[in-house]
Amino acid sequence: MITISVAGGSQPEILALVKQAKKEYSEGLKFVVFDTNDNIADESMWDYFHCEDELDVAKQAVNFVAEGKAQILLKGIIQTHTLLKELLNKEHGLKTQKVLSHVAMVDLPNHNQSFLLTDCAMNIAPSKDAMIEIVENVKQVAIKVGIEKPKIALLSAAENFNPKMPSSVLATEVTEVFKDDQESIVFGPISLDLALSKEAVEHKRYEGPIMGDADVIVVPAIDAGNSLYKSLTIFGGAKVGGTIIGTKVPVVLTSRSDSTDSKLHSLKFAMKQV
Repeated sequence: MITISVAGGSQPEILALVKQAKKEYSEGLKFVVFDTNDNIADESMWDYFHCEDELDVAKQAVNFVAEGKAQILLKGIIQTHTLLKELLNKEHGLKTQKVLSHVAMVDLPNHNQSFLLTDCAMNIAPSKDAMIEIVENVKQVAIKVGIEKPKIALLSAAENFNPKMPSSVLATEVTEVFKDDQESIVFGPISLDLALSKEAVEHKRYEGPIMGDADVIVVPAIDAGNSLYKSLTIFGGAKVGGTIIGTKVPVVLTSRSDSTDSKLHSLKFAMKQV
C-alpha cells in the first residue's frame, strides 16, 4: 500500500487526479488530504483532515510524511513556497541531501524514447559542487526506477571542450569527479543531439561513452532546462512528470494548468521511486 499525503487536496482538479489514479490502481493506493476547504469527496476517495489555514495545511501534510505515515508528498492547491519551506523545516528531518533538485521523466511516444531530465525547476545556475549533487541525486533516482548503470549526459552546446563556454567547463569538471564511478557513466560536455540521437551520432561519426543512448540529460542552468522542458511538451508531444528529490520521500509538484494526465504521470514517476 502506497499512501500519498496531499497538501491542499480538496479541490476539483485533485479529485479528478485521485479518481483517475484509483481507476488505474484499484488497490494499493491511499490518499490522505489536508485542506481548508470543505471535504468534496467521500471516504472511498480519501481520508480528509480540515486545517485552519494554508500554513496549517503544509505543516500537517508534511508532518504526516515525516511520521512515516505516507510515502509520497503531493502538492495540491497551495503555494509552492509555503510547502517547500515546511518541507525544509529541520524539525521534520526530511532533507537527506545537500541540494534538492527536480527530476522529470520524459516520454516521447512519437519516438518510442524515454529519459530523465534534470534540473529544470529548482537550481538556477549550479556551481560545480551543486552540479555534483544534482548528478548524484538523479543517479540514485535512475537506479530506483530500474535503470542499471545509467548513462548521464552533461549538456553543452557542443561536444568539444571550450574554455570560453561555462557549460563546457562545468561539464568537464563534473565528468572528472565521476570518472571512476561504478554505478553510472557520467559524461560531458555533449550536445543534445549526440546525447539522444543515434542518427546524429552516425552522421557526425562521433565516438564517446554516450552515443545517442543517454538515460539522463543534465542541463547546465535553469534557463536552458526550462526552454528544453517546454519545447519537449509543446512541440515534441512529450509526456512529462516530475518530482523534487533529495528528501526522504519524492515530492510531486502540480500546477492548476497541468492536465490530469500530466499530474498522473508525475504521480506514477513518484510511485516508481518508493
